[in-house]
Amino acid sequence: MASFMSLTSDRLPLEAFKAKLPKITTAHHTPNNVEIPLHLFQWSESGNRGSEIGGIRSMTELETYSQPTVRILFAPQDVPTSRFGDGLLELFERSDIPTAFVAESLQNVSQSFGARKDMDGTTNVWFHMLCKDVKIDEGRIVHQQRPGETDSRQKAQKQSQANFFWTKPGFVLKIKSQRSMTPVPNRTTTSSSDSTLAVTPSRSRVELFCFGAPITLRDRFQKFKGLATCDDLLQDPYVLLEIVLEEMYKVLDATGWAIADVFGHIETRTFGMASAPGKAVKDLPNDHFTGLHNLAKHTIYLRENCESALATLEALQEHHNATTGDHPNQTQEFTREALRYRKTLFQSTQRRLASLDKRMTNIIQLSFHIVTQGDSRLMQSESQSMKTIAVMTLVFMPLGTVAAIFGTQFMKLEDEKPYRLRVSNDFWLLWLIAVPLTVLVMIIWRMWYTDAKARAMDARKEEGGCLGWKTFGQVRRNDEQQGMTRAV
Repeated sequence: MASFMSLTSDRLPLEAFKAKLPKITTAHHTPNNVEIPLHLFQWSESGNRGSEIGGIRSMTELETYSQPTVRILFAPQDVPTSRFGDGLLELFERSDIPTAFVAESLQNVSQSFGARKDMDGTTNVWFHMLCKDVKIDEGRIVHQQRPGETDSRQKAQKQSQANFFWTKPGFVLKIKSQRSMTPVPNRTTTSSSDSTLAVTPSRSRVELFCFGAPITLRDRFQKFKGLATCDDLLQDPYVLLEIVLEEMYKVLDATGWAIADVFGHIETRTFGMASAPGKAVKDLPNDHFTGLHNLAKHTIYLRENCESALATLEALQEHHNATTGDHPNQTQEFTREALRYRKTLFQSTQRRLASLDKRMTNIIQLSFHIVTQGDSRLMQSESQSMKTIAVMTLVFMPLGTVAAIFGTQFMKLEDEKPYRLRVSNDFWLLWLIAVPLTVLVMIIWRMWYTDAKARAMDARKEEGGCLGWKTFGQVRRNDEQQGMTRAV
């Protein structure tokens, strides 16, 4: 049993986290002074409302405060960074954060849910949630450059409606049993006495760790601390996770509405251009299709986030039902109802995102048809111009032919009265040269036309020759064979 428990309690993830920490050469960075910003909400005594402590700069400073019965701790995102990585590592170790939770962060897991009961009876529940977070500027989705971005990312962020913001908070709930709350005697020595027994102070019964949580969640707990008492939270600590899911739903839903609003303006503009497809070719923005595809990509990511959140919520429901049993108290029943209600909200957003995805597909197809129709009308206009030129050429061709014949040296107008037209005896040379040349030109045109028609119909591939003589010959032989077959 102990070996199985070690699968989620070994130190390998902590060592891997430490190995990924960048080297720090700051003079103020010492093992006893590891900087990490923390924000604390706590409930100390039975019946009391909560309190708030901000501006905590390290774990050493945090431990100077008395251990409350219930506490909620906000910390930076659980990733190995040069600024807070060492502080996070110290927080993981001192607070007994499940190492599986740390491993998920190192592996960039987008969604998870884990539950484990330690040997001392402490229940650990943790999960990560990934959500697309967009930034809107003047009705467009934009990407705000961050330090250390690669060249490819900087190039990609210049595309229309591009955005690479993500929110990935992690949450750990620890519920300690009465057995784990028992003070443990510790033997210590002083310079003036023999060995004595000291009692290790008991820890909080309920602890919620929020890593990289949105600011709206902290605002939510600021209101919550004035409403709930310590006894309320001890009745069912899982209500804290319900509040977390409520705020994460708001973040995801707000992002979905933001993308829908940006897309709505593009949709309206596209419908307007559909009434005048010829004009749309000129009025269509150059980044129209790029923007639409980026919006569709954001929607795909949001649908994935929503499905992951639903999976987390369902896993939490199963765990909560198994923990509270068939006869929950009033607070536990309230949490059950709240989780069921939260599930319907996520499902509603999921359906809306599916509808938005279909609307985007429809507009992309409509935009393509508008461009195609506009190009077709442009080609028709050019074809009409060519037709006009051809008609005018046919009209003046007889006159030009007659003028060319009479302008040759074979016909000459006499200089003296009665100014008769004299035709040369060698006039027949004109026809002797012109007729064969005309026939040759017609043969060459016919060969080119037959070859082009065959290649256009994928009947034959050009095998060589400037004008496709082999293709022409093959087509002619095929025609002869078909004629012989019909004759037989």
